Amino acid sequence: MTESGLATRVTVDLTVSRRQVLMCAWCGALLIVLIGGGLLLAGLWPPPRASASAEEIKAFYAGSPLRIRAGLALMMAGMGLIMPWGASIAAMTSRIRDSSSSMTFVQVAAFGVATIIGVSSVICWGVASFRPDEVSAELTRGFSDLGWFFFVFDWSPLAVWYLAVAVAIFGDRSPFPVFPRWSAYLSLWVTTLSAPGGLMIFFKTGPLAFNGLFAIWIPLGVFFVWIIVMTALVIQAVNRQTEPATA
Repeated sequence: MTESGLATRVTVDLTVSRRQVLMCAWCGALLIVLIGGGLLLAGLWPPPRASASAEEIKAFYAGSPLRIRAGLALMMAGMGLIMPWGASIAAMTSRIRDSSSSMTFVQVAAFGVATIIGVSSVICWGVASFRPDEVSAELTRGFSDLGWFFFVFDWSPLAVWYLAVAVAIFGDRSPFPVFPRWSAYLSLWVTTLSAPGGLMIFFKTGPLAFNGLFAIWIPLGVFFVWIIVMTALVIQAVNRQTEPATA
């Protein structure tokens, strides 16, 4: 292969790689729209009271089943996008020369588990909304509670994901790092604010119940902030690194 042909092939490969990473990165914006919009459409946001009676939960699911199912269908579509979006971050941190590849593998495992858990929460709510008039109120509430346990109580896989990203960024000693150092501190901050969700198992009322401020409002809020910030940083990193690499 001639030198010009090799240069052309390298340029094409970099262009394809850039497009793929950018496509995955933009999934972050889409998953926020789908998951957030689905929660609102289904009436699951704000969350029902953890102390609500079985009859109240049954009445909720039986009141507008089609609207709830439509919202859950949007959420299910959004949950699948966690995988390509997470892959965009892993792809960029894998370019850090001073960072161990183990952090990339940890990220892949963590967002894979997070996706499974998120999908499971939507399935549980879907089962609760499928035939609320035909099953007992206690069974409907049980599936609803199980959905919230999947959605809120699963803080540890997300924390491992945040920490793996932070460790990879801290390990970047390059004069032109892939991600700015402050984004690692952001990941640590998000990890800390997400941990209270693990206490929801002890409370049915108050800020640590699954509908409480510290259990879900703050963790979900900072998760969406993290998605927005990391999406922007991935896009910036791809655009910044492609031109020098091509040259």
